[in-house]
Amino acid sequence: MIEKEKFISALSTLFWSWGGDTPSEVIWGANELLEWFEKEHNVKLGVEFEEGNEDAFNYNQVIEAIRKS
Repeated sequence: MIEKEKFISALSTLFWSWGGDTPSEVIWGANELLEWFEKEHNVKLGVEFEEGNEDAFNYNQVIEAIRKS
């Protein structure tokens, strides 16, 4: 993907524009975007966004996987 940082920026907007807890629907939709990303670019990230408290929230792990793909 030529514009990975734009994809990451869009994910950031989805997750952080709420001013509070991210709704579950954002996580579900973002995981569907990750599935598309994997298929479109023939990569396997091996991680998806998780729901839960902040300790279980793995946003940074997913973003790092995108950058390394």
